[in-house]
Amino acid sequence: MAYYMPRVYTKIVIQQLTDSAVRTANGALLRIEFDFCHSWECDETWINLTNKGKLTIPKNVYVIDGNTTGAKKNLYGSQNASQLIANLFMRGDSVTINTGYYMYDTAGNETLDQTQVFSGFITQVGSKMPIELELEDNMWLLKQIPCTPQVWPRTKTVEELMNSLLSGATSNGNPITVNALTETTIGDFVILNESVAQVLQRLRKDYHLEAYFGTAAPINGVAQPAGCELRIGSVVYIPPNPLPTQVPLFQFQNNIISDELVYQRVDDVKLSAVCESINTVFTGKTNKQGQKKSTQQRLTVLVWYGINLKTGTNQWQYMVKQKNVELPANEEGERRTLFFHFGLQDSGLITITDAFTLAQAGVAELAKFYYTGFKGKFTTFAVPDINVGDYIKLEDLVLPDRSGFYVVKGVTPKSGGVGGGRQVIELAYSLITNNGTVIVPPLVNPVLSQPPQVALPPGVVGQSNQTPLGDNSEE
Repeated sequence: MAYYMPRVYTKIVIQQLTDSAVRTANGALLRIEFDFCHSWECDETWINLTNKGKLTIPKNVYVIDGNTTGAKKNLYGSQNASQLIANLFMRGDSVTINTGYYMYDTAGNETLDQTQVFSGFITQVGSKMPIELELEDNMWLLKQIPCTPQVWPRTKTVEELMNSLLSGATSNGNPITVNALTETTIGDFVILNESVAQVLQRLRKDYHLEAYFGTAAPINGVAQPAGCELRIGSVVYIPPNPLPTQVPLFQFQNNIISDELVYQRVDDVKLSAVCESINTVFTGKTNKQGQKKSTQQRLTVLVWYGINLKTGTNQWQYMVKQKNVELPANEEGERRTLFFHFGLQDSGLITITDAFTLAQAGVAELAKFYYTGFKGKFTTFAVPDINVGDYIKLEDLVLPDRSGFYVVKGVTPKSGGVGGGRQVIELAYSLITNNGTVIVPPLVNPVLSQPPQVALPPGVVGQSNQTPLGDNSEE
């Protein structure tokens, strides 16, 4: 049986958008396509508001002289190389990157498995050779969109606000959409003379609402453009919709190139969380316009899993922070900070009204990280393309008991070029496995497995598990 080595596929499109005197003199703005590059890379994560990238164009690149003879002109060998480069690539020009592999089916026919992995804009053109272009995702576009000064009323949600601010916005001809599974209210929100990106930054800083660009789910089987869906609200990881019947499988003895993974036992996990909620409380008074006056109150509880001194057994417990009294220092394991808003959390529809409800919400979030399985990140090939929030399966053929399903925290970075394509995938947490049956598809396609239903580990905090510190919230 003949063996065919897959070939890397790369397609980079740069659309000139930034106008200049030289470009205008030469006619219409150009669409520049490359079927190769020295290297490219981009990040996809929710940690940063803006995901960045870099594109390096090799020294032997040339352009076609379309005005005279149609001959090739080498950018680096010409007398006016700097001028040619400066006119070709400018800040604000759009960039899309498609990558994948040419592969072969069982009959020896070559097929192409590729996807768009980046959509964004040039933010800086390097002065050295080879040319290095600094890139940002579609958040760069939101930095250029001004907001109309206004007061967004408390009766409307943050998700409605973003739909309003981004109405009609497009990137590379594709509409910017908003994926919001939540309905998050934050009270009256004053919008100044600022950009949409600056509004998102304030929402992140003041209300702990994450926002990032992801790729929308396929519609009727048709893949959507990369990074054109703004995700915002109380849910960070947007679950696949509909839930997949198959998910990508990564095997340690197959398509996992290298890893920085640690296998943990649930008994070794030591976590606690400071849970906070900012609630709007009406004072019972009205202003001159007859509107109800309100104030915001912060509620803070510490949640952990450990031995209850009253019962002598391991239980979820919580402690309410008192005004001017610090919470106990973290002496073991990792301590996280969790923020909750009114609306749909990962743990379900909740309304934070008291410390007990806040503690229950904190337990539901924290419990996802109490599992036996892997944490960390690993490096694999460019196909199948993985995005934030995807479900994947890790499988160990030598130690099958260590196989399991996971949610993807981020891919930092995705990269490609003459050296092939790579992805560094970071895990968020494990999915609970109800059925670990493996489906073996044809070897020419990405390996897939049947995923489980999403479920949370057992363990619900009880009101009797409150510590003696008290139950008065911090005002």
